[in-house]
Amino acid sequence: MRIGWIDYLNTLPFNFEKTGVKPPFSYRLVKGVPSRINRLISEGKVDAGFISSAHYIENFESLYVLPHLSVSSLNRVRSVIILSDKPLEKVRTVYLTDASKTSRYLTQVIFSRFLDRQVDYRDFRQGEELKDKEAVLLIGDNAIKHAGAKRFTYDLSSIWYRETGLPFVFALWSVREDFYRNEREKVKALHQVLKSSKERFFSQIERYGLEESQKGYLKNLDYSLTEKHLESLKLFSRYLKEMGLVKETPVFRFTG
Repeated sequence: MRIGWIDYLNTLPFNFEKTGVKPPFSYRLVKGVPSRINRLISEGKVDAGFISSAHYIENFESLYVLPHLSVSSLNRVRSVIILSDKPLEKVRTVYLTDASKTSRYLTQVIFSRFLDRQVDYRDFRQGEELKDKEAVLLIGDNAIKHAGAKRFTYDLSSIWYRETGLPFVFALWSVREDFYRNEREKVKALHQVLKSSKERFFSQIERYGLEESQKGYLKNLDYSLTEKHLESLKLFSRYLKEMGLVKETPVFRFTG
């Protein structure tokens, strides 16, 4: 099984190689930022993987979701932020990281639906300077590293929660439909491995040599996928369709 893997701090609880939960099948980890894993799963170069929720929304007809698992946040997430020289209400140009489509779409929802503002969106790539840009969207470890680098720091999950009262789902574990139909038992085993890894990680979190701030960050995240999470995903999908960012709202299909 070719497993798409995002090597960020927030995926650590699912890292079965670190937690020692051995899969009962042969596998190969294919690593990359979310946008790369999204692309590879659509190209058939990855069988299952951790993908952006926006990528599932756009490609739901060829994918299944592994139930009960996500990376989500109720209120503050800390790793998906906009750094800005001005209050959001006065921002005219936002540079968007190319690492995650979900966060790019969430930024556009916040400006269009919640702030009722049209701004100029430009691409921001890893390694570019922050100081000469009015506002920049950063995600993952890069966001944690640069938090506070500008006058204003806005946590996108906090804004979503304030406006909707719902958790925001950033990423899902998903599997290609063709692989699932041919390898149901392997997918079932992967699902169990991921659940067991998450449980073992949080029961033994002191073993992994993390700083207190890192442990606090991980404990603050939500790794479940409940009806409230699905309600949030459906609302997010509806906003994206109304804004013309996606063609249709998805059906969420789950592995058994």
